[in-house]
Amino acid sequence: MEIVSQIVGPLGHLHFEAFNGAMDLEFCQDLTQAYQTLAQTPEVKVILLWGGKDFFSNGIDLVTIHQQYNPTILAYKNLKGLNQLIRLILATTDKLVIAAMQGPAAAGGVMLALACDLRYAQTGLVLNPHYVNLGLCGSEFWSALLPQVVGLGWAQKLTLEAAPISADLACRLGILHDQIEREQFEGEVNRRALFFATENFEARLATKGLLLEQLRPVLEAAELAELKAMKDCCNHQEFDQARSAFIAKEGSPQFAALATKGPEGD
Repeated sequence: MEIVSQIVGPLGHLHFEAFNGAMDLEFCQDLTQAYQTLAQTPEVKVILLWGGKDFFSNGIDLVTIHQQYNPTILAYKNLKGLNQLIRLILATTDKLVIAAMQGPAAAGGVMLALACDLRYAQTGLVLNPHYVNLGLCGSEFWSALLPQVVGLGWAQKLTLEAAPISADLACRLGILHDQIEREQFEGEVNRRALFFATENFEARLATKGLLLEQLRPVLEAAELAELKAMKDCCNHQEFDQARSAFIAKEGSPQFAALATKGPEGD
């Protein structure tokens, strides 16, 4: 696992490579600290979250959790650690934040991207914006962020059916803002970020503030409700069974055929 932070002019880059995209509690804490350092750097105007080369993020680390004597407690601590990072991103008012997704994302990793102002992905990625296949209802402010972006109807479909979706569909729904070919991805994202940082930056910040005005008052209530529901889920046998199946790579039988054919929107 590796976290690399770099400042280039007005851009703050944060690369974070977690094994299989799974971020354990310590990784979440270290990543939060690295992000906070960039957020507190005055010359940085745009922060770019690059994730890793193979995965952007798949949320909390179920393997590490499963190996513990009391996985329920660690799962709850892990998701609260990821919540802290997302809360910090949503509270960043003096910078733009870009999710630069080089690999797929799932569960809390998708919500980490949704907390960013702009979301760009390499062409052809698959996203899993849901939790129920793991026996969980979800956290990371999803109940505020996802319906705000896609609407209640699509939020219900995505989280209850719990099927993978293509980057094409994610762009149509607003989960992603653009797809960029792999060969051009890094250069094009950097070009856009530099443009945002140097052209009408204050107007962009003011626009960001207005867009988030209605969202911020509901974040605290959403987090409290999610954490309460997640505590119940973490203590339920469904989580034990789903976690064991995930570790054994059994997958979700309900959508095994769909996943074999390819994500919705192809």
